[in-house]
Amino acid sequence: MALDSCTNYSLQEEIQRNCDVNLDTCYECGKCSGGCSNGHIFDFTPRKIIQLIKLGQENTLLHMDALWICVACNICWDRCPSSINIPRIMDYLREKAHQQGITATRPQVETFHRLMLDSIYKRGRVAEVPMMIQYNLAIGNLFNESGMAARMLLKGKLRPVLTSVKQIQTVRQMFNNPKKKEG
Repeated sequence: MALDSCTNYSLQEEIQRNCDVNLDTCYECGKCSGGCSNGHIFDFTPRKIIQLIKLGQENTLLHMDALWICVACNICWDRCPSSINIPRIMDYLREKAHQQGITATRPQVETFHRLMLDSIYKRGRVAEVPMMIQYNLAIGNLFNESGMAARMLLKGKLRPVLTSVKQIQTVRQMFNNPKKKEG
């Protein structure tokens, strides 16, 4: 996705053009925030993010941890009565922050984000068990949440066998050439 930060446009107009969304249709009903799977750990909820965009608070948006915590689960988009694609907006803002050298304020968030992307690049999906181990090693606590991991493994919520997507080259191409649109 090419970023267009033309100064002749407001932040709202820039995002609407680059993300193909119409933020004027937002009812501010809060359904996006109510359904957000990570909203409880965000510094700003999806509803507040839309408000900040309308207010032109670019600096606040580019420095929020929510950019790096959002997992693009699409629940906010699914619940939005106006079908505002908030995950696409978050991707756009994340890329803009990255281009400006802005990272998450909490090092653990940046570490998690980097490891998640590395896992997706290697296998086309997140390999939970190796990523947990890598994350715990990176933060200096190998046994962090190990009890929960064992329970999840026993309940079949974690895959001990690593698998990759069949067309891994397609995934890697998205990483290597993100501006190329799928045809």
